[in-house]
Amino acid sequence: MFKTTGKFKYRALMLMAALGLSAAGQSALAHTRLKTPVINENAAAFGSDYNAAVIGHGCTNPVTGAVDVDVIGTVVVFPDGKDSIITVGGTPHTGSLADFVTNWGNPVTKIQDRSIFDYEDYIKDSLGNKLGFWTGGGKGLKGGFRAVVPFATAGVVINEASCAKSVTFVLGIADICQITDVAGINAETVNVWAPAVGSVYDGSPTRHGYDSPATLTVNRSITPLPESCGAGVDVVVKPSANQLDRDLRINFDGKQIWPQ
Repeated sequence: MFKTTGKFKYRALMLMAALGLSAAGQSALAHTRLKTPVINENAAAFGSDYNAAVIGHGCTNPVTGAVDVDVIGTVVVFPDGKDSIITVGGTPHTGSLADFVTNWGNPVTKIQDRSIFDYEDYIKDSLGNKLGFWTGGGKGLKGGFRAVVPFATAGVVINEASCAKSVTFVLGIADICQITDVAGINAETVNVWAPAVGSVYDGSPTRHGYDSPATLTVNRSITPLPESCGAGVDVVVKPSANQLDRDLRINFDGKQIWPQ
């Protein structure tokens, strides 16, 4: 997918995508998930939580039906907290994320790593906040193997005045096997692990992994629940369709590489 020496070139990306190299191995049907999906809240003074996205398998081989097509890149996006979809105990919440989390905005730091892919960069909002990252190129993930893509999340602090006993952040992730446009997204070209929120990545309900995203749950651990909260509530935060359409993509040197 990506040129392995020198600077990443768009033409090299297209060439590698056209080759469509695949491997003979077969992986178990494991979704892409976070290595540590549940953590405790922590203040900024306690530093970051080190984690990783675990790519469970490649895309579907059209000949054999096995999920053993090489992965040439991956994209990981966290909710931006601005127009995110928030539910409290399953009920839609009309307020802001600040009602439950006091320090969201720059949630992820990529840990530099070239063990699987050669190139990586951040996905940022207009203020420069790091909302996600992409990584790809080099040898990539050979079919039949799994990959661990390391990153760190900033310390999340739950609003002590809220009744939140946990806050779950729902991610959007795409494991790319071929470079296509949106219309070409299918089980043979990319595995999409994103919430079905009306984005261009929703796909068909019959698709493998439909509406089956990775999540990061942050449990309350610093301050006790207010007495009026009883047992507390579980809060879920999903990226909006607008955010996924904007951020779940690869841009390099001013060019959008995926989707085309």
